[in-house]
Amino acid sequence: MKSFTRSFLVISAFILVVSACSTTQQAYLQNVKMYFASDNDTTLTMEDVKEATVDLIYVRNGDRPQATMALAFIESNQYKWLSQDGVIFITENGRLVRSSGLDKNLIFVSNLSTDSLKDLQSRRNVPWNRVIDTEYGDYGVALSSQMSASTDQLISIQTRQLKTTKYTESVSYQSSKYGKDEWTNTFWFHQESGQLLKSSQKTSSQSDNIEIVYLSRAMRLLED
Repeated sequence: MKSFTRSFLVISAFILVVSACSTTQQAYLQNVKMYFASDNDTTLTMEDVKEATVDLIYVRNGDRPQATMALAFIESNQYKWLSQDGVIFITENGRLVRSSGLDKNLIFVSNLSTDSLKDLQSRRNVPWNRVIDTEYGDYGVALSSQMSASTDQLISIQTRQLKTTKYTESVSYQSSKYGKDEWTNTFWFHQESGQLLKSSQKTSSQSDNIEIVYLSRAMRLLED
């Protein structure tokens, strides 16, 4: 809890710095339109992504329009992403582990050191048990999940095809407040490099599905 508050304050300070930056940087931020509150999908060109000085991702929260987020910094293997209107995502090994600025935020996940995503080869068939807390009063919720066998799949990013290995995660949820639920998360890893290129995941029974596409990462792979 305290570490997330500290991260939130640091990223908030980062947003303030960005707001006070040079005219050139402000023009860049305006061009990429990193807004969750937009009524329309945000779409970047390949040149937008290549010219960016930070990594960019597409994010779709439920049925809402597609937004863009930028990588603020990396700390202890956690990636801190932000939108220009203040939404914050923190991911670890590609899993969304904390958020701020959404209507249903995740604030804590336990046992991240044993997350299946940390070592898919050895933990693919091993259940991962953890406890989560949410901002909307769902505390100490028990979740258990297990990765299924992988399959090969082509995905399209910026109209370009990439060969990936698709992993499906079956999740079981049990809350004293909301009862039981089940859903599926999906992760697409680049076949050659092993890098995560796309994910589709829910953090709790009450949250919306979050789809993340790693634009900058994909563009670097396409240029190699």
